[in-house]
Amino acid sequence: MSNVSDFVRTYTQDAESRIAFAWNGKHAADLIDANAQFRRRVCEHFEEHVEDCSLPLIAALFRAETLLAKEAWGVNRVVSKLAQEMLERGGAEYLDHYLAGARCGMDAFMETGNITLSKNRCQELLEKCQANIASADGAENQWKMLAERFSYLLSK
Repeated sequence: MSNVSDFVRTYTQDAESRIAFAWNGKHAADLIDANAQFRRRVCEHFEEHVEDCSLPLIAALFRAETLLAKEAWGVNRVVSKLAQEMLERGGAEYLDHYLAGARCGMDAFMETGNITLSKNRCQELLEKCQANIASADGAENQWKMLAERFSYLLSK
């Protein structure tokens, strides 16, 4: 299935392998991601028709693009749009997913913070982070970092 709109319309997690980060284990100019070209087209479709994209598809694109950022030492600007849409639609259910992507290097960390969310969603995410800080077993710093991010977004 090479038609991007058909792929988006019929996407299930079984199709994730078509857009997943498929890395050759090398960096910089030698890096090859076998799915990059098709995924880029799907990301372009997402940017133009966000309403057509399911939350599982957005999450899969976010995962692939942040893993690419980690190994490519750079980031696709679509990462912030994917993060924003994933969190706004998916809320706290996708917070672990968001954190995993944000932890894929400095580029991914910075780009995942370039988002705007509704006040209600920010409040929900901040409260979840605060609960995770209280119950974290050695991982409180990562939740504090996200709590600061959502607190900042709430103050805007």
